Amino acid sequence: MLLIRAEDPGRVWYFLPGGLLEHGETLEQACAREVREETGLEVQVRRPLYLREFIAERHQRRSVNMPSNHHVLGLLFLCELRPEDADKPFEQLGEFQPDPGAQGVKGLEWVPLNRVAEIEIMPPHVRESLLGEFPPPADRGIQFWPEE
Repeated sequence: MLLIRAEDPGRVWYFLPGGLLEHGETLEQACAREVREETGLEVQVRRPLYLREFIAERHQRRSVNMPSNHHVLGLLFLCELRPEDADKPFEQLGEFQPDPGAQGVKGLEWVPLNRVAEIEIMPPHVRESLLGEFPPPADRGIQFWPEE
C-alpha cells in the first residue's frame, strides 16, 4: 500500500496520496499519471475501490495551498505494479517530491498490508478498510467513505 508518511513530535502517521484530474483525461489515466509523477512508477489501474468525501475546512492538516472551501470527492483505485517492478524491494520503488506546503510530510512509504495494524492512518476508516477484506470483492461495487 502506497501511503504518505507524516511526522509530528512524538507521532508518526500516514494518509493516502491524491491528485487532480487534468482536462480531458479519464479517471484511470489521472490515477496512473499521479502515481508516475509522484513515484516515477508505471502502474496498471485495475478498478475503483472507494469513493471518499473530503471537506478541507474540517481538517487541520492540509496543504497551505488548499483553500478552506475545498470540497472534493476522491476516487481510490486498486493498482498493480508492472511485472518488472513487482519483485523489487520497497526501497527501490520510485522517489517522492514532497509538497513544500504540506505540514509534517516526510515522504511516500510502501507499507506492507501485514503492517497496517501497527500504524496510525488518517482518517481512521482507511485503516479499518485495509484491516478488513482487502481488496474488497469486485461484486461489492465502490464503497463510500463519507466525511467525518
